[in-house]
Amino acid sequence: MNKITLSSLWGPLLLSGVLLANLSHALAADEIVPQPSQEIESMQRRAEKLAFDGLDTNNYHLAKARTWLDLATSEYYDNDDSGIVAAAIAQAAALLDALEKKETGISMDTPAQVPGTEKVRTDLWDKVAALKKLNKFYCGQRPTAEAEVYLVWAGHEKSESGWSHAESYLRAVEDRLYAAQVAIDNCKEPASPTIEKITLSSDALFAFNKSTLNASALARLDELAESIKNVKMLEEVVLVGHTDRLRSDGHPERNQLLSERRAESIKEYLVGKGIPPEKIHTSGAGSSQPVVKCSRKLSKAKQIACLQPNRRVEITLRGGNAVDENKGFVK
Repeated sequence: MNKITLSSLWGPLLLSGVLLANLSHALAADEIVPQPSQEIESMQRRAEKLAFDGLDTNNYHLAKARTWLDLATSEYYDNDDSGIVAAAIAQAAALLDALEKKETGISMDTPAQVPGTEKVRTDLWDKVAALKKLNKFYCGQRPTAEAEVYLVWAGHEKSESGWSHAESYLRAVEDRLYAAQVAIDNCKEPASPTIEKITLSSDALFAFNKSTLNASALARLDELAESIKNVKMLEEVVLVGHTDRLRSDGHPERNQLLSERRAESIKEYLVGKGIPPEKIHTSGAGSSQPVVKCSRKLSKAKQIACLQPNRRVEITLRGGNAVDENKGFVK
Protein backbone atom coordinates (compact mmCIF):
# COMPACT_ATOMS: atom_id res chain seq x y z
CA MET A 1 0.00 0.00 0.00
CA ASN A 2 1.31 3.44 -0.91
CA LYS A 3 2.22 5.70 1.97
CA ILE A 4 0.52 9.12 1.87
CA THR A 5 2.87 11.89 2.92
CA LEU A 6 2.33 15.61 3.51
CA SER A 7 4.59 16.45 0.60
CA SER A 8 2.54 14.29 -1.74
CA LEU A 9 -0.61 16.21 -0.78
CA TRP A 10 0.96 19.67 -1.03
CA GLY A 11 0.85 19.95 -4.83
CA PRO A 12 -2.88 19.09 -5.23
CA LEU A 13 -3.76 21.32 -2.26
CA LEU A 14 -1.81 24.23 -3.74
CA LEU A 15 -3.48 23.73 -7.12
CA SER A 16 -6.96 23.59 -5.61
CA GLY A 17 -6.18 26.73 -3.63
CA VAL A 18 -5.22 28.56 -6.82
CA LEU A 19 -8.39 27.37 -8.52
CA LEU A 20 -10.52 28.50 -5.61
CA ALA A 21 -8.80 31.89 -5.60
CA ASN A 22 -9.40 32.29 -9.33
CA LEU A 23 -13.03 31.26 -8.91
CA SER A 24 -13.39 33.75 -6.09
CA HIS A 25 -12.02 36.55 -8.27
CA ALA A 26 -14.28 35.55 -11.13
CA LEU A 27 -17.35 35.62 -8.89
CA ALA A 28 -16.32 38.98 -7.48
CA ALA A 29 -15.87 40.34 -10.99
CA ASP A 30 -19.34 39.11 -11.95
CA GLU A 31 -20.82 40.86 -8.95
CA ILE A 32 -19.52 44.26 -10.00
CA VAL A 33 -20.46 43.99 -13.67
CA PRO A 34 -23.86 45.68 -13.99
CA GLN A 35 -26.57 43.42 -15.36
CA PRO A 36 -29.16 44.85 -17.78
CA SER A 37 -31.82 44.81 -15.06
CA GLN A 38 -29.55 46.83 -12.76
CA GLU A 39 -28.81 49.35 -15.52
CA ILE A 40 -32.51 49.75 -16.23
CA GLU A 41 -33.40 50.24 -12.56
CA SER A 42 -30.59 52.76 -12.16
CA MET A 43 -31.80 54.79 -15.13
CA GLN A 44 -35.41 54.63 -13.95
CA ARG A 45 -34.25 56.23 -10.70
CA ARG A 46 -32.40 58.90 -12.68
CA ALA A 47 -35.55 59.68 -14.67
CA GLU A 48 -37.52 59.82 -11.45
CA LYS A 49 -35.05 62.27 -9.94
CA LEU A 50 -35.23 64.53 -12.98
CA ALA A 51 -39.01 64.72 -12.58
CA PHE A 52 -38.72 65.42 -8.86
CA ASP A 53 -36.16 68.13 -9.52
CA GLY A 54 -38.72 70.02 -11.57
CA LEU A 55 -38.48 68.67 -15.11
CA ASP A 56 -41.98 68.50 -16.56
CA THR A 57 -43.11 64.86 -16.79
CA ASN A 58 -44.55 65.74 -20.21
CA ASN A 59 -41.08 66.70 -21.44
CA TYR A 60 -40.47 65.06 -24.84
CA HIS A 61 -36.99 63.74 -24.06
CA LEU A 62 -37.90 62.45 -20.59
CA ALA A 63 -41.01 60.69 -21.94
CA LYS A 64 -38.95 59.08 -24.69
CA ALA A 65 -36.25 57.90 -22.27
CA ARG A 66 -38.86 56.32 -20.01
CA THR A 67 -40.52 54.52 -22.92
CA TRP A 68 -37.16 53.16 -24.09
CA LEU A 69 -36.70 51.81 -20.55
CA ASP A 70 -40.17 50.22 -20.65
CA LEU A 71 -39.17 48.49 -23.89
CA ALA A 72 -35.85 47.34 -22.43
CA THR A 73 -37.54 46.00 -19.29
CA SER A 74 -40.17 44.03 -21.17
CA GLU A 75 -37.76 42.46 -23.64
CA TYR A 76 -35.18 41.71 -20.94
CA TYR A 77 -37.70 39.69 -18.95
CA ASP A 78 -38.71 37.94 -22.18
CA ASN A 79 -35.04 36.83 -22.46
CA ASP A 80 -34.68 38.60 -25.81
CA ASP A 81 -31.19 38.20 -27.26
CA SER A 82 -31.65 40.15 -30.51
CA GLY A 83 -29.73 43.19 -29.28
CA ILE A 84 -32.78 45.40 -28.76
CA VAL A 85 -32.38 45.50 -24.98
CA ALA A 86 -28.88 46.96 -25.19
CA ALA A 87 -29.99 49.36 -27.93
CA ALA A 88 -32.94 50.63 -25.88
CA ILE A 89 -30.75 51.09 -22.81
CA ALA A 90 -28.24 53.07 -24.89
CA GLN A 91 -30.97 55.34 -26.29
CA ALA A 92 -32.36 56.03 -22.81
CA ALA A 93 -28.90 56.65 -21.37
CA ALA A 94 -28.03 59.25 -24.01
CA LEU A 95 -31.24 61.17 -23.33
CA LEU A 96 -30.87 61.07 -19.55
CA ASP A 97 -27.23 62.18 -19.78
CA ALA A 98 -28.24 65.20 -21.87
CA LEU A 99 -31.12 66.11 -19.56
CA GLU A 100 -28.97 65.83 -16.44
CA LYS A 101 -26.37 68.11 -18.03
CA LYS A 102 -29.20 70.52 -18.98
CA GLU A 103 -28.05 70.51 -22.57
CA THR A 104 -29.97 72.60 -25.06
CA GLY A 105 -30.86 71.53 -28.56
CA ILE A 106 -31.10 67.82 -27.72
CA SER A 107 -31.79 65.88 -30.90
CA MET A 108 -35.40 64.90 -31.46
CA ASP A 109 -34.46 62.21 -33.97
CA THR A 110 -35.51 58.64 -33.23
CA PRO A 111 -33.92 55.71 -35.07
CA ALA A 112 -36.61 53.85 -37.00
CA GLN A 113 -34.47 50.74 -36.81
CA VAL A 114 -32.13 49.37 -34.12
CA PRO A 115 -30.65 45.87 -33.64
CA GLY A 116 -33.43 43.32 -33.56
CA THR A 117 -35.95 45.44 -35.46
CA GLU A 118 -37.05 46.44 -38.92
CA LYS A 119 -38.66 49.69 -40.05
CA VAL A 120 -42.44 49.45 -40.26
CA ARG A 121 -45.33 51.76 -41.18
CA THR A 122 -43.61 54.64 -42.93
CA ASP A 123 -46.96 56.43 -42.92
CA LEU A 124 -46.91 56.60 -39.12
CA TRP A 125 -43.34 57.89 -39.11
CA ASP A 126 -44.53 60.62 -41.49
CA LYS A 127 -47.30 61.55 -39.06
CA VAL A 128 -44.75 61.84 -36.25
CA ALA A 129 -42.61 64.16 -38.36
CA ALA A 130 -45.62 66.31 -39.21
CA LEU A 131 -46.63 66.68 -35.55
CA LYS A 132 -43.15 67.85 -34.60
CA LYS A 133 -43.38 70.71 -37.06
CA LEU A 134 -46.54 72.20 -35.52
CA ASN A 135 -46.22 75.44 -33.55
CA LYS A 136 -47.97 74.01 -30.50
CA PHE A 137 -46.21 70.66 -30.56
CA TYR A 138 -45.19 71.20 -26.94
CA CYS A 139 -48.75 70.31 -25.91
CA GLY A 140 -48.46 66.88 -27.56
CA GLN A 141 -44.85 66.07 -26.83
CA ARG A 142 -45.29 63.20 -24.39
CA PRO A 143 -47.64 60.97 -26.47
CA THR A 144 -45.60 61.69 -29.58
CA ALA A 145 -42.37 60.58 -27.90
CA GLU A 146 -44.06 57.40 -26.66
CA ALA A 147 -45.48 56.73 -30.13
CA GLU A 148 -42.02 56.87 -31.71
CA VAL A 149 -40.57 54.25 -29.38
CA TYR A 150 -43.64 52.04 -29.79
CA LEU A 151 -43.10 52.19 -33.55
CA VAL A 152 -39.60 50.82 -33.05
CA TRP A 153 -41.06 48.23 -30.68
CA ALA A 154 -43.61 47.22 -33.33
CA GLY A 155 -40.71 46.77 -35.76
CA HIS A 156 -39.10 44.39 -33.30
CA GLU A 157 -42.28 42.33 -32.91
CA LYS A 158 -42.72 42.20 -36.69
CA SER A 159 -39.12 41.07 -37.17
CA GLU A 160 -39.37 38.49 -34.43
CA SER A 161 -42.86 37.04 -34.79
CA GLY A 162 -44.71 38.65 -37.72
CA TRP A 163 -47.47 41.20 -38.17
CA SER A 164 -49.89 39.50 -35.79
CA HIS A 165 -47.55 40.29 -32.88
CA ALA A 166 -46.91 43.82 -34.08
CA GLU A 167 -50.57 44.83 -34.38
CA SER A 168 -51.17 45.70 -30.72
CA TYR A 169 -48.06 47.90 -30.68
CA LEU A 170 -49.18 49.67 -33.83
CA ARG A 171 -52.57 50.34 -32.24
CA ALA A 172 -50.73 51.86 -29.30
CA VAL A 173 -48.85 54.10 -31.74
CA GLU A 174 -52.05 55.22 -33.44
CA ASP A 175 -53.74 55.91 -30.09
CA ARG A 176 -50.84 58.07 -28.94
CA LEU A 177 -50.63 60.00 -32.18
CA TYR A 178 -54.34 60.69 -31.98
CA ALA A 179 -53.96 61.89 -28.37
CA ALA A 180 -51.07 64.12 -29.42
CA GLN A 181 -53.09 65.67 -32.24
CA VAL A 182 -56.06 66.33 -29.94
CA ALA A 183 -53.80 67.92 -27.33
CA ILE A 184 -52.19 70.14 -29.95
CA ASP A 185 -55.55 71.13 -31.47
CA ASN A 186 -56.88 72.08 -28.03
CA CYS A 187 -53.66 73.68 -26.88
CA LYS A 188 -54.05 77.05 -25.19
CA GLU A 189 -51.38 79.47 -24.20
CA PRO A 190 -51.04 79.44 -20.43
CA ALA A 191 -52.69 82.41 -18.77
CA SER A 192 -49.49 83.00 -16.87
CA PRO A 193 -46.03 81.43 -16.81
CA THR A 194 -44.81 78.99 -14.20
CA ILE A 195 -42.91 80.56 -11.34
CA GLU A 196 -42.20 77.45 -9.33
CA LYS A 197 -43.15 73.78 -9.13
CA ILE A 198 -43.19 71.95 -5.80
CA THR A 199 -43.80 68.27 -5.18
CA LEU A 200 -44.82 67.08 -1.73
CA SER A 201 -44.92 63.42 -0.72
CA SER A 202 -48.41 62.32 0.26
CA ASP A 203 -46.88 59.88 2.73
CA ALA A 204 -45.59 62.86 4.72
CA LEU A 205 -48.92 64.69 4.56
CA PHE A 206 -51.58 62.04 5.02
CA ALA A 207 -52.16 58.68 6.68
CA PHE A 208 -52.58 55.71 4.36
CA ASN A 209 -55.78 55.98 2.31
CA LYS A 210 -56.80 59.16 4.20
CA SER A 211 -57.31 62.77 3.13
CA THR A 212 -56.99 64.38 6.56
CA LEU A 213 -53.69 66.21 7.05
CA ASN A 214 -51.22 64.81 9.57
CA ALA A 215 -50.24 67.14 12.39
CA SER A 216 -46.60 66.59 11.41
CA ALA A 217 -47.30 68.03 7.94
CA LEU A 218 -48.54 71.42 9.14
CA ALA A 219 -45.11 73.00 9.57
CA ARG A 220 -44.24 72.17 5.96
CA LEU A 221 -47.51 73.66 4.75
CA ASP A 222 -46.91 76.76 6.86
CA GLU A 223 -43.62 77.22 5.00
CA LEU A 224 -45.44 76.71 1.70
CA ALA A 225 -48.04 79.35 2.62
CA GLU A 226 -45.31 81.87 3.44
CA SER A 227 -43.54 81.12 0.16
CA ILE A 228 -46.77 81.71 -1.75
CA LYS A 229 -47.38 85.01 0.05
CA ASN A 230 -43.91 86.18 -0.97
CA VAL A 231 -44.51 85.61 -4.68
CA LYS A 232 -44.93 88.89 -6.51
CA MET A 233 -47.74 89.10 -9.06
CA LEU A 234 -49.11 85.68 -8.07
CA GLU A 235 -52.02 84.71 -10.31
CA GLU A 236 -52.83 81.14 -9.36
CA VAL A 237 -51.84 78.12 -7.30
CA VAL A 238 -52.57 74.78 -8.97
CA LEU A 239 -52.82 71.72 -6.70
CA VAL A 240 -52.95 68.25 -8.30
CA GLY A 241 -53.23 65.13 -6.15
CA HIS A 242 -51.74 61.82 -7.28
CA THR A 243 -51.96 58.27 -5.86
CA ASP A 244 -50.28 54.97 -6.62
CA ARG A 245 -52.13 52.14 -8.38
CA LEU A 246 -52.60 49.97 -5.27
CA ARG A 247 -56.07 49.42 -3.83
CA SER A 248 -56.79 46.76 -1.22
CA ASP A 249 -60.57 47.13 -1.59
CA GLY A 250 -60.74 46.23 -5.28
CA HIS A 251 -61.97 49.68 -6.32
CA PRO A 252 -59.15 51.45 -8.19
CA GLU A 253 -61.55 54.23 -9.24
CA ARG A 254 -61.55 55.42 -5.62
CA ASN A 255 -57.95 56.55 -6.10
CA GLN A 256 -59.34 59.40 -8.21
CA LEU A 257 -61.62 60.58 -5.39
CA LEU A 258 -58.80 60.24 -2.84
CA SER A 259 -56.44 62.36 -4.95
CA GLU A 260 -59.09 65.08 -5.29
CA ARG A 261 -59.85 65.14 -1.58
CA ARG A 262 -56.18 65.43 -0.68
CA ALA A 263 -55.75 68.42 -2.98
CA GLU A 264 -58.84 70.01 -1.40
CA SER A 265 -57.46 69.43 2.11
CA ILE A 266 -54.31 71.35 1.24
CA LYS A 267 -56.35 74.13 -0.33
CA GLU A 268 -58.45 74.51 2.82
CA TYR A 269 -55.32 74.75 4.94
CA LEU A 270 -53.71 77.35 2.68
CA VAL A 271 -56.90 79.43 2.64
CA GLY A 272 -56.83 79.33 6.43
CA LYS A 273 -53.33 80.78 6.24
CA GLY A 274 -54.45 83.75 4.17
CA ILE A 275 -54.10 82.59 0.58
CA PRO A 276 -57.10 83.87 -1.45
CA PRO A 277 -59.35 80.88 -2.27
CA GLU A 278 -60.11 82.18 -5.77
CA LYS A 279 -56.42 81.81 -6.64
CA ILE A 280 -56.22 78.13 -5.69
CA HIS A 281 -57.39 75.52 -8.20
CA THR A 282 -57.47 71.83 -7.29
CA SER A 283 -57.81 68.58 -9.20
CA GLY A 284 -56.93 64.92 -8.87
CA ALA A 285 -55.18 62.60 -11.31
CA GLY A 286 -55.65 59.40 -9.33
CA SER A 287 -53.02 56.87 -10.40
CA SER A 288 -53.07 57.92 -14.09
CA GLN A 289 -49.75 59.82 -14.07
CA PRO A 290 -47.12 57.68 -12.34
CA VAL A 291 -43.55 58.91 -12.20
CA VAL A 292 -42.20 55.41 -11.52
CA LYS A 293 -43.35 51.93 -12.49
CA CYS A 294 -42.77 48.87 -10.30
CA SER A 295 -43.05 45.17 -11.03
CA ARG A 296 -46.25 43.49 -9.87
CA LYS A 297 -44.10 40.44 -9.09
CA LEU A 298 -42.69 42.21 -6.02
CA SER A 299 -44.14 41.53 -2.59
CA LYS A 300 -46.89 43.91 -1.47
CA ALA A 301 -44.54 45.64 0.98
CA LYS A 302 -41.88 46.13 -1.69
CA GLN A 303 -44.48 47.46 -4.16
CA ILE A 304 -45.67 50.00 -1.58
CA ALA A 305 -42.10 51.17 -1.02
CA CYS A 306 -41.26 51.23 -4.72
CA LEU A 307 -44.40 53.18 -5.65
CA GLN A 308 -43.87 55.85 -2.98
CA PRO A 309 -42.89 58.61 -5.49
CA ASN A 310 -46.29 58.25 -7.18
CA ARG A 311 -48.11 59.22 -3.98
CA ARG A 312 -47.67 62.96 -4.18
CA VAL A 313 -49.23 66.40 -4.49
CA GLU A 314 -47.85 68.65 -7.22
CA ILE A 315 -48.09 72.39 -6.60
CA THR A 316 -47.57 74.88 -9.41
CA LEU A 317 -47.29 78.60 -8.76
CA ARG A 318 -48.08 80.85 -11.71
CA GLY A 319 -47.62 84.57 -12.10
CA GLY A 320 -46.67 87.38 -14.40
CA ASN A 321 -43.01 87.80 -13.49
CA ALA A 322 -41.40 84.65 -14.85
CA VAL A 323 -40.68 82.88 -18.12
CA ASP A 324 -42.21 79.47 -18.71
CA GLU A 325 -39.17 77.27 -19.20
CA ASN A 326 -41.17 74.13 -19.94
CA LYS A 327 -42.72 75.60 -23.06
CA GLY A 328 -39.32 76.04 -24.64
CA PHE A 329 -38.20 72.45 -24.15
CA VAL A 330 -37.12 71.96 -27.79
CA LYS A 331 -36.59 75.51 -28.94
